[in-house]
Order: sequence, then C-alpha cells, then structure tokens
Amino acid sequence: MANRLEQYDDDEMSEILRLAVHKQGDSTVDLRNRLLAAADELGISHEALAEAETEYRLESSRKKELQLYVKETRSELRVHLGIYVITNIFLMFINLMTLKEDKEYWFPYALLGWGIAVGIHAFVALRKVDWDDEEFQKWRRKREERE
Repeated sequence: MANRLEQYDDDEMSEILRLAVHKQGDSTVDLRNRLLAAADELGISHEALAEAETEYRLESSRKKELQLYVKETRSELRVHLGIYVITNIFLMFINLMTLKEDKEYWFPYALLGWGIAVGIHAFVALRKVDWDDEEFQKWRRKREERE
C-alpha cells in the first residue's frame, strides 16, 4: 500500500483524503478537530495551521475571482463576435443589393476594420490572466464600486 501512495503528489493525496472523508459520511465527526489532531501528530503548530488555512482561503477566493473574470470577458467576446457577424452579413447584403447603383464593393472595409477590433478583443479575452494583470485589477475595482 505504501508503494502505491508514493506515486501521488501532495495535491493528489489531499484530494484522495478529502474524498475518503466524504465517502465515510460520518457527520458526527468534527473535521476541524481531526485536522488539529493530524497537525499535532505531524508536529505542526496550531498557529501555522491557522496561517495555512487563511492562505488557502485567500488563494481559493482569488482563483474563483479570476475564473469569474475569464468567464465574463469570454462572454463579452462572444457577444461582440455575434454582433460583428450579424451586422457584417447585413452590410454585405446591402452592398450586394445596391451594387448596380454604386458599382463598388465597400463592405470588405467594414469587415476588415471591425475585424481588427474583434481580433484585439479576442487576444485580450483569450490570454492567460494572473492576479497582477492590469485589466483584471481594473475589473476588480469596477466590480467593488458596483457592490
């Protein structure tokens, strides 16, 4: 059994233990006390455990906030892309219907000009974002002002 457990990294071991506790389903067990007992067995002070818990909660909330930001920016990109496609189909239709009078294809200019803007939006929305990202921090400040 020990050889099989050596194959896992810390995150995998934590997840396995979390699932095992969940499967045990013993609701009368105080998991907080079990965590403190495990820390005592490992020689970890309660202060260090409290600091680790605070750090974990902070990191967890940061990840959730980053995920929300990514979700919202990608949703905004889909809306922008949808409006771009519908509008440019309409412009192309108008251009083709009035081609006899105008004798000029002008819709590619709108397609290309707006397409550049959509491309920049896609680049911004699909890039990897971390906590120190300037756009993410602007989004956070705006969100805090609304709340």
